[in-house]
Amino acid sequence: MNSNLNQLDYILNIDKFQKIQDDIAKATGMAVIAIDYTGKPITKHSYCSSFCTMVRLNPELRKLCEKCDSRGGLEAARDQGAYIYLCHFGIVDIAIPIVVDGQYLGAIMAGQVLEEDSENSELERIVSKKYQLSLENYPELKNEYQKLNSMSIDKINAIANMINRLINYIVGEAQLKTTLYDSNPDLKNGHKATLLKPALKYIDEHYKEKLYMDNMAYLCNISSGYFSKIFKIETGENFSNYVNIVKLNKAMEILETSDEPIANIALDLGFEDCGYFIKVFKKHVGDTPANYRNSKIMNKN
Repeated sequence: MNSNLNQLDYILNIDKFQKIQDDIAKATGMAVIAIDYTGKPITKHSYCSSFCTMVRLNPELRKLCEKCDSRGGLEAARDQGAYIYLCHFGIVDIAIPIVVDGQYLGAIMAGQVLEEDSENSELERIVSKKYQLSLENYPELKNEYQKLNSMSIDKINAIANMINRLINYIVGEAQLKTTLYDSNPDLKNGHKATLLKPALKYIDEHYKEKLYMDNMAYLCNISSGYFSKIFKIETGENFSNYVNIVKLNKAMEILETSDEPIANIALDLGFEDCGYFIKVFKKHVGDTPANYRNSKIMNKN
């Protein structure tokens, strides 16, 4: 198995998935969040209920929430599919596993709703009786509990299946991209992959801007971790060095063809500090910008 696929950031483009997650939450009326295999959140909660927000403000109760998330994810991974259960407060939650080649990497958690026919519910509590809590002991939470959305088990199942299919598709696409790239000798021999073209084009056209790797990965529709890996392979440079080289090549053109002050050139190319620009320029070119300009003028004469 490709060891890179063990890392969750090779599977999910977190920024892009956050937007998808927000839309899922808005459309379904469920809270949604992504967690790693330990139960630690890797996205921000979407549509988190006021009840669960209050619960998670209590450090002890928050630990129980994370325990439920972690166990729910593991149960989902064991079943290799969506797992619907009741948390320590008896609220319906769903865990959809992120599994690659049989390895559990994390899960998408959805829910924070009540089952309409709860008296006849067949859902099981995810924690033992020792950790099952009653609202009678938390009167400050009762009003917020009553505001929770109620859904039929059929609708809950339909949402669980929808998210499960979406995650399977995302994981499958990520595996396919990585496998195709790693198995293609042409890409490893230095030929530009189509995956990076949107980023390389953007850098060439917007070199004056402050450029961020996460934004470029988003343009390429891949995760930041995967983007960093193939960017280094294809360009021979890490992202920040590559951007600086593009800027400095443009700086050399300007120095050769104009008398623009060096401080202005630095600012125009997105360097906030002229001293840093001079330092980077000297490291890349082997001379200061002023000496470089003077040498070019002398050569012309």
